[in-house]
Amino acid sequence: MMGSVNLNREDFLNKFGGRLQDNFHVLDTFTPEDAAEIADQVLVLEDEWTDRGFFHTLGASAYIDTPAQYQENTPHGNDVLSEYFQEPLTTLFQTFGQFARRNTGPLENPHGHPDAQAALPGFHIVGNKANGRSGMFHVDMPYQRVYWPGPFMHPFTFTTLIATPAVGAGLWYWDDMPLERGMEIIEATHHDSRTAHSTPEEGRSFLAYEVGKTYIYSGRVPHAIANVGDIDPDEYRITLQGHGAYLPEDDYIALYF
Repeated sequence: MMGSVNLNREDFLNKFGGRLQDNFHVLDTFTPEDAAEIADQVLVLEDEWTDRGFFHTLGASAYIDTPAQYQENTPHGNDVLSEYFQEPLTTLFQTFGQFARRNTGPLENPHGHPDAQAALPGFHIVGNKANGRSGMFHVDMPYQRVYWPGPFMHPFTFTTLIATPAVGAGLWYWDDMPLERGMEIIEATHHDSRTAHSTPEEGRSFLAYEVGKTYIYSGRVPHAIANVGDIDPDEYRITLQGHGAYLPEDDYIALYF
């Protein structure tokens, strides 16, 4: 089952939470040609990737790194992302801003709070090492692990597909699963180190990703990177992704990874 998409910008900051199939927002962000150039640059920078088990990231990640690791990894990761992906990041911020009619940019630390740097949106890179696995069944709460310069609202998750293997790419999500049951499964599979062999099939829906499009949704509904088939040795699933929230005092949407 493929979730429907909601393109009503007036709902963008009002309808996160609830059922994902009612609250997906999909933005045209990059052309296939631009996405291919971004993917090539990610692959050239393989020495900068961080091994996360069955996948890699480029850039620090609040939901994977410990708080200490995050602060240690963020400066260099942001330097790499700024040097090689400034144009794509600018396009991402502008696409968000134009759609939501709000200024959009990175999550910043204007007060110079110590140990409060936030990572720029970064990349997931999944190769054939992940064959036979999906992403971990989880909910997104990285907003609990970063410093906010003021009150924030409507935390969300976003994923932009940059490169896809021939079998495709997408998201599994469980709209109707009670929170208590979801947390039981998360606790039971935590030891799998983001290897979701036990991802439940009952009640699972699927959203297929398209290259160049950004998918925005509440990360508070259980979801996982979908296992849609084996990846060939010369293929990668590459996404530009992260999280965000609305800062009402500044009328600003802040993005981070």
